Amino acid sequence: MTAKIRELSARLRNLFQAGEMRLRYEDGRVQVQARHGMVAEKAEAFPYGFHARAKGGRALVLCLGGDAAGFEILPLLPGDGVMPPALNDGDVALYTAGGGWIALRDSGGVELSGRGAGGVVKAGELKAELAKMTARIDAVISALTDSPTVAQDGGAAHKAAIAAALGLIAGTEDFSGIESEEVLHGGGR
Repeated sequence: MTAKIRELSARLRNLFQAGEMRLRYEDGRVQVQARHGMVAEKAEAFPYGFHARAKGGRALVLCLGGDAAGFEILPLLPGDGVMPPALNDGDVALYTAGGGWIALRDSGGVELSGRGAGGVVKAGELKAELAKMTARIDAVISALTDSPTVAQDGGAAHKAAIAAALGLIAGTEDFSGIESEEVLHGGGR
């Protein structure tokens, strides 16, 4: 009975082993130096749809059933000083040791390395508003260069021609809708 308890105790102790990543191989495997001299080499076990390639860090080796021969290396934990962006309940983040990050907010927004540079520009909206602005500027130039002037009229005819040309412009540009505040980005580091 005592032998069975010792075996069970050893398996429980060996279930998780902490270690440090020592090497990363080109084929995706990592080498982890775990406690008690165990060296584990295998690709990290990532959930579906996610993968990362950490430069280094702490590792957690899961020994299935407490058996060191059957193990999985869980994704590497960041090293000291590597911090994710500030998150609220329900938020998710991807981040690097170099300072880049993406935060998916539970509220539906996305942030790319911060909020300081504002929202991402909606290119279609920007093009439409710039086309309106170009038409208005072209009309002003045309009114100024093509309107007739009459000597000694004090510029009244010229003013009327400019007003008439500007009156032909259907609408004014509105840049208020070109920025999406659903996706925000920062200025980098």
